[in-house]
Amino acid sequence: MTPLEIQYVDDAIASTVARFRQTPNVFLTEDDLRLHLSRDLLRHFGSEEQTNDGDTSISLHSEVRWYGFGDLKIRSDIVLVDVASLDVRRSTRMPSKGFNFNIAKAIIELKLRRSNGPSNPEFQSGIQNDLTKLRKLSGIFCEPRQPFSAQFWMVVFDKKEHLRELPRAEEGIRLIYEFSDRSEPRP
Repeated sequence: MTPLEIQYVDDAIASTVARFRQTPNVFLTEDDLRLHLSRDLLRHFGSEEQTNDGDTSISLHSEVRWYGFGDLKIRSDIVLVDVASLDVRRSTRMPSKGFNFNIAKAIIELKLRRSNGPSNPEFQSGIQNDLTKLRKLSGIFCEPRQPFSAQFWMVVFDKKEHLRELPRAEEGIRLIYEFSDRSEPRP
């Protein structure tokens, strides 16, 4: 991922955070968080490009499942792929998925806790599970022999209680935590 593309992701996350600060109840579900962040990401990652097999796609995708890495069968909330490495017509490596790609540019995990959401220990455990998922994926996509460097973000919005202690994100994983205790939108 280029430094400019990293900045585009950071800017999209900052825009979504600003929206959460202003009107947290726009975000009722984690899917709402994915929708708003994806909208901001589409500005820079929504251009149609040619795929490896001569079709057309964009870089931004959601709910991508990772298979084929031993017992690793996990799903990522938002993924930016290198469209030039994407096969959508003749996926021989992963025919059950109907597509495959060799280069993940960025992987973004999302968490949203509602005001009636899980306890702090349960929520922290969920954050830790997603950070572990990102660590596993970084071990695959950031190997020294790979000709690219995937980037990783964990975006957490909390509407229940400010966490004083967050799970530790490993080097190379950006953890963004935002808390809002307002149940009513600002005038």
